[in-house]
Amino acid sequence: MTRLDQRNVRAHRMTLAMVLVGLASLSACSSPDLDGSHFACSSDADCLGGEVCGTVGTERACVATSDSPIRIGMSGPFQGPSAELGIEMRRGISALFQSVNESGGVHGRELQLIAENDNYDPDDAAAAVHSLLDIQETSPGADEPDVRGPNGVFALLGSIGTPTMLRTAPLADKNEVVFFAPFTGAQTYLRDGTNSPYVYNYRAGYFEETQAMIDYLSTARLPRVISSPPADSYRRIIVFQQDDSYGDSGYDGVVNAYQRVPEASLPGPDAIPRIRYQREQLASVDQPIEDAKALLGTLHQEAAGPVSVAIVMIDTYQPANKFIRGVKDWIHADATRASQLDVLFMNVSFVGSDSLVDALRAPPALGSSDNYTDGVMVMQVVPYYGSQAEAIVSYRRDIDRFEVGDYTFTSLEGYVVAKLFSDALKMNGPNLTTESFRAVLDNQVRDMDIGIGTPLSFSPSNRQASHTVWGSEILPDGSFRVPFIWNPTARIQSN
Repeated sequence: MTRLDQRNVRAHRMTLAMVLVGLASLSACSSPDLDGSHFACSSDADCLGGEVCGTVGTERACVATSDSPIRIGMSGPFQGPSAELGIEMRRGISALFQSVNESGGVHGRELQLIAENDNYDPDDAAAAVHSLLDIQETSPGADEPDVRGPNGVFALLGSIGTPTMLRTAPLADKNEVVFFAPFTGAQTYLRDGTNSPYVYNYRAGYFEETQAMIDYLSTARLPRVISSPPADSYRRIIVFQQDDSYGDSGYDGVVNAYQRVPEASLPGPDAIPRIRYQREQLASVDQPIEDAKALLGTLHQEAAGPVSVAIVMIDTYQPANKFIRGVKDWIHADATRASQLDVLFMNVSFVGSDSLVDALRAPPALGSSDNYTDGVMVMQVVPYYGSQAEAIVSYRRDIDRFEVGDYTFTSLEGYVVAKLFSDALKMNGPNLTTESFRAVLDNQVRDMDIGIGTPLSFSPSNRQASHTVWGSEILPDGSFRVPFIWNPTARIQSN
């Protein structure tokens, strides 16, 4: 049977018009049928209606839409001290994907998440992404794509962490793969003007989260930590940070935000005191606790009375728990100190809010008049999961149906970014390529309402969909209150 005969046999159930469309596309095909039923292809355009360019064995071939899932990769920690971050992000993405698949998928194609553990380690993350992209041979040029096999994922979604991102986002860019909504607010590479054409962020960055903190401390929080005029208010801010690119990004955000306070000035770039611990090494938190006690003790002695201090925390939940407990134990060991030291602990969103709450509420607790959650806040990049916003209601429903377990901010972020991602895939239409998808993101995702209460937008010059920060306060029962919402235009808005 000739090549044309084979093509006509495969199209025998189609109308004459559809047959003619199929015949018109023959010139795009470069090789004969692989096995008498699957036609070779290099892109979806080579295939007839109802088919896409998928994989048969190790070859690219036209297959039925329902037989070719859209495979999405994720790299994150699924074991070790930061495992809850990866597990919760994956739960949220998985719940949304299962909901979409239950409703027929994206133009008939199932969404499939392939998640690989990276231990929150940059080298492991690079290896995980090499596997997800099916890189067979590394090209020597920084801008030259690697040689990839047929089993690479279409895009990377929800990757966890700053030090890991600094290894994996460049890999995605080099190989022209969309790197969507990493779980980090880092400035470097993602938000600093670096030419990273395949990177799309969902969340507000750490510069925005720390700006929300500083605005709150100077304009809304009572008593004020940053006075007016600010004078030496910077001494009443202490940064507890992970000693790596993540922690440095948060510290830089604090410095940048403080310098925007009217009449504020810093005597030097490191004037705001900071204390550091080592990533994934809980024992390294011991010295920062001692350093914090010394700094707080000095402030208390100099004030000779009540003094308000903010500790900005660029960390993860286990170090945060140990640090907060250590500092609070010291404060409450002396009645005078406890009555006069007003310390507010403020975490960026990456900490893992719900895991932090669970850790802080675990026994032993402080006295009945106080507990470890008192005076602890977390900046959020999604609304509270108890909200009645449309997408949040859907999140709770889908978590209950597909991913039985608690509601958490991290899994909600996974759900939200997966919804934004899948909605854009639907807008793309059935003929999906990386470049067509990027065109949708750049040109069609404008003021999109996905049901979280803030519009989301991309453009060729704006690769961050949301700039909103929800300030959340931990309550004694482990729930949250959102006293303010922040955005770059309106700044602090009481909620």
